[in-house]
Amino acid sequence: MADLMPNVSTLQSSLGRRRGIARLTVEMSRAETEVSTGRKADLFRDLGQRATESVVLRSRMTRNDNFVTSNTLLAGQLEVTALALTEIRDVSEDFLALAVGNRESKGGTVQALRDNALATLQQVIGQGNLRFQGVSVFAGVDSAADSLAAWSEPDPVTGLSPEDVIAAITGAGPTSAAEAEAMADEIAAIFDGTDPDPARRFEGVFYKGTPEMLAGGGAAPRVEARIDEGVTIRHGVQANDQPFRDLIRGLVMIASVDPAQIEDDGAYSAYMTRAVDAVAAGTSGLLAASGRLGGQQALVERTITAQEDRRDIYNSRVLALESVDPYEAGSRVKTLEAQLEASYAVASRLANLSILNFLV
Repeated sequence: MADLMPNVSTLQSSLGRRRGIARLTVEMSRAETEVSTGRKADLFRDLGQRATESVVLRSRMTRNDNFVTSNTLLAGQLEVTALALTEIRDVSEDFLALAVGNRESKGGTVQALRDNALATLQQVIGQGNLRFQGVSVFAGVDSAADSLAAWSEPDPVTGLSPEDVIAAITGAGPTSAAEAEAMADEIAAIFDGTDPDPARRFEGVFYKGTPEMLAGGGAAPRVEARIDEGVTIRHGVQANDQPFRDLIRGLVMIASVDPAQIEDDGAYSAYMTRAVDAVAAGTSGLLAASGRLGGQQALVERTITAQEDRRDIYNSRVLALESVDPYEAGSRVKTLEAQLEASYAVASRLANLSILNFLV
């Protein structure tokens, strides 16, 4: 029994040294991490209850960054939409400048009207089907499909193309003022959705995106975006909005009938007045739509700027909580390193001690 106590004390001493070395090793590793990252290695140990504040701030930063990312994408989509609208408005204004001199009677450029109307129509359809990252920007919520059908493209259900539908009405063109008005009224019914035959209506024949009204009644949803906490905007333009309907109506009236071949003056004046006025109304409406879109762009840009400023504030607050003094951390590493080297040295010397070292 007399020999047991010294043996136990030696074992406890050895275990104590090992625990001390392990503790110093852990603290050394933590200090090195803080030096390399500039952040506290154990927030909850170092900050206590204030660590919750850091967690909350980081959560807010993540949400804020998600808004910045999605809003930047939205800003790009709105920019593409605005550029397309500008292109459509430019070509429609160019055509209007040509057509207005032939509105009530034939002018010197009447021979070029039909070809120019068809070319302008094709450009409008092309820009109307513009996509941004796979999304048809003028199709509304149903953004997978093109928004506008090609002029000569048959509908897969009815087998009729937009050209077929209008040609069935205009035929060889009007021969009297009364017939011209009747043709214009029938075409207008197609574009405002009141034609008795659903297979001939604008939505379905010309337009393939989200309809204006739901099948069961009520307005169909428009494209929306949540740009900030509690802030949602309805944005964009659809190719079934009134300016598009008016512009395309005027263009197809002239593209389907050669104004130069209308012999009756009254028929010509009635028909061309309705067509040119529709183009003018559409062009004016697109200008107003561009203005509204510009306001939405400005709102999104202001929101992004505010969110980027907010990100800087969050980041500075997080750094104030989580960052460490690099000089203090470096000094701690050196101190712990010295302590650890001393502990290893003592352990090594003790491990090498033997009774033989003291025998003469």
